[in-house]
Amino acid sequence: MSPVREHYNPVITKLLREHDRLPHDKIVERKSFQRQILFLMNAIKLEEFEQSLI
Repeated sequence: MSPVREHYNPVITKLLREHDRLPHDKIVERKSFQRQILFLMNAIKLEEFEQSLI
């Protein structure tokens, strides 16, 4: 696993757990967690891509 994944995976896992604990009717809050998770996943992909070019 890449260092960037090792760094962000615990954060993503924590956000996923918090997201899953929310009731389904809390749409705005759930979407906020989803956006944060997607942002971090994109950050991981970008960092790995940049590292592959070096």
